[in-house]
Amino acid sequence: MVINREEAVKRALASTDNEPGGCYKWTRTQFGSPAVGDYDGDHDADAVDGWKATRRKHPGDRNPPRGVPVFWSGGSNGYGHAAVSLGGGKIRSTDAGGRGKVATVDLAWPERAWGLTYLGWSDDLAGVTVPLPPKPEPGRIEKARVLLKSALRIAKRNGRTNRAGRIEDAIDDLPER
Repeated sequence: MVINREEAVKRALASTDNEPGGCYKWTRTQFGSPAVGDYDGDHDADAVDGWKATRRKHPGDRNPPRGVPVFWSGGSNGYGHAAVSLGGGKIRSTDAGGRGKVATVDLAWPERAWGLTYLGWSDDLAGVTVPLPPKPEPGRIEKARVLLKSALRIAKRNGRTNRAGRIEDAIDDLPER
C-alpha cells in the first residue's frame, strides 16, 4: 500500500544511508510502493522503468509538490535516477551525500553533478496514486467559528437581529486560525 505524501517525506528525511546505485528501490521504499521490474524490456529494473510505469506524469515540470517521486534519465549505464521531492525546489536523493549517503539537494543537482536529464514528477508510483495527507482536524477556534456561523444563520432566519449582531461580534472577536 502506498503511503501519503507527507509520510513519504518523513521517511525520506529520516533516511541517511542507501544501497549505492539503488535510487529507484530507495525511492519506492519511501512510498511503500511495489517494484515495476523491467517495465521497458531493456533487461534492467531501474528508475527509467519507474518513470515509464507511472500513469500521472508531469513531464518537464520543475515545480514538483512536496511528497511526490521525481525522475531523471541518462547516467553512465542509462539507469536514470529517482528521488523524493521535498517541495520548494528541494529533493531527498540517494548518493547525493556521497556514495551510499542520502542528502537533501536542489532539484537540478542530479543534472549538474551527474549529467542526467530531468524527466519530471508523477502523482503515482507503479500506477498507484500517492495520496495527499489527510486534512487535520479543525482546532477549537475553527470549531467555534463553525458553530457561531450556524447560530448566526438561525438567528437571522428567525428575525433575531439583536442576537445576530452579538453573534457577528463574537465571530469577529475570534483570533485568526
